[in-house]
Amino acid sequence: MDKIFKLQYSEISNFIRHHCSIAKNPIVWLNHFEVLILENENLFKNDGNEIRLIKFQTCIEVKKYELNSEKSRQSLPRPNIKEINAESQERYFSFREVKEQLEKINSFEEKIVFLTHQKYDYQQSVIDFVNPNLPKFNKQCDKEIKRLKEINELELSSHKVGTKVSSASLNKIKINSNINQFVDVFFQLNRELHIEGKPFLDGNTRDFAMLISNNFIDKDGQEISYATVETILRPSRYDKRPKSHRRINVDKFIK
Repeated sequence: MDKIFKLQYSEISNFIRHHCSIAKNPIVWLNHFEVLILENENLFKNDGNEIRLIKFQTCIEVKKYELNSEKSRQSLPRPNIKEINAESQERYFSFREVKEQLEKINSFEEKIVFLTHQKYDYQQSVIDFVNPNLPKFNKQCDKEIKRLKEINELELSSHKVGTKVSSASLNKIKINSNINQFVDVFFQLNRELHIEGKPFLDGNTRDFAMLISNNFIDKDGQEISYATVETILRPSRYDKRPKSHRRINVDKFIK
């Protein structure tokens, strides 16, 4: 933690990159590092260090994405030239391959992030080859993002209708803690705590949000908003989860 506060803002990304290069398992190291920061979240409240906290969390998320993307590319055989939209010196861009990788991602938010990164990687690359028989790679990414957003909106509308129909016969469980404390338990089990390299609870944000909003009510007996739960579960919305001294430490119960 002392080192964290001594680093210049411009050094944070290199600091994380260096440790990932020497760690046996960079993803595990990033997860542990993220937990360390969250456990000491109160230290970032002084001297305007909230921005430093956001910078570290952003760099961690970006590095996780880079590592997962690199791992995915290495595990996939190079597609046929007819399926490659474009090429640069660093990499090739195949939307068909992108679609295959999307099938392996469960979370709507993570799909949008993945497509957005792919689009900007393409736009910031010096392209050496463009396949004239295929649409532009970035345009295909844009269309897929639009399609996913429209489907997500329809699913949310359907979910709201289904909830109204079933709520009369469903006996929901009452939560007597603050909602963010309860939801944070699911966040820890899904994002922070692992068993044999896998999350204790393996699912996507939408499923957890539906599970909680469909089956629980708050301490006043009121319905719990799906949108509220979904926001708390987003990794980037640490501000919506409880402070470290108010978190329910799930790890100590598991150990």
